[in-house]
Amino acid sequence: MVLRSLIALGFILIISACSSGSEVEMLDSADKNKVIPDPKSLYSLHCVACHGMDGKKGTSNAADLSKSKLSDTQIIDVILNGNDKGMMPYREILGSKDAAISLASYVKLLRK
Repeated sequence: MVLRSLIALGFILIISACSSGSEVEMLDSADKNKVIPDPKSLYSLHCVACHGMDGKKGTSNAADLSKSKLSDTQIIDVILNGNDKGMMPYREILGSKDAAISLASYVKLLRK
């Protein structure tokens, strides 16, 4: 009986030690372990249909990315929240701001 109580107490101590971090810390460490696909793959999957491989396609009235003057912050905002035409809100599709940042880095490479 005493042995069972000691074992139960040991499990309780282990569980409480493992969960002692704050929720924010646990989320941050989980985010660090996420794998972000390379930016070219993200672009090919989500952007090529309207913007084209070179960024100039313009299907569905898509902007010519080779002429874009948007800042990094503006590009990320459009990717995550969409533009003024209601197109491209990819927050749910990409799943993280890190993926949008990665994609924005590739979009900037298309500028002439």
